[in-house]
Amino acid sequence: MVKRHVLEVLEWASEAAGDHLLRGEGRKALDVGCACGYSSQVLEMLGYETSAVDLSRWGVRQAKTSACGDFLVCDAQSRLPFKEGSFDLVTCFDVLEHLQFPENAIRHMLEACGGTLVCTTPNKTVEKPVRKIMGDYDESHINVKSAHEWEKSIRDCADFKVLKVETFLDLTGKLSGQRMFFRSFKLPSFGLTVRIIARK
Repeated sequence: MVKRHVLEVLEWASEAAGDHLLRGEGRKALDVGCACGYSSQVLEMLGYETSAVDLSRWGVRQAKTSACGDFLVCDAQSRLPFKEGSFDLVTCFDVLEHLQFPENAIRHMLEACGGTLVCTTPNKTVEKPVRKIMGDYDESHINVKSAHEWEKSIRDCADFKVLKVETFLDLTGKLSGQRMFFRSFKLPSFGLTVRIIARK
């Protein structure tokens, strides 16, 4: 499901950026907050020369067992150990909400990015009430914002173009026992997920 989510978001971002982000051959990507490496695997599968970072040593160790890229332990809020403009694509899937200083991380991601930045994060407008009803509210989400608030925060970080900040509803479930499905729908204001795309 995580991999399907990554592909859906990159397809959406490709349209917004006017750049086929699903074709990574000859390009470099950085996955920030890689956790166990699922999104890094997708980037590699798409042909990107992939690097990834995470604050968790355990997560980086797990990611190294499942993908071939360069994996580093570091805190994106403090710095990223890459030259300016090193990557054609920088991704950050469901990480910003866990950070005390997400704007710092965004600034550092934009410095490392020479092309497109793509992020996803929960939507403050609906996350807490809906997630509590669903029974999967995450107390580690310390920085949840609405799409409008994220757009303002990102515009204040650096001089670049925000192409789109939109909310989506991602549905997952089972069909006929074991078979899983994933569908994503744009849902203005009330989608559970905020998708962000920006370019230098």
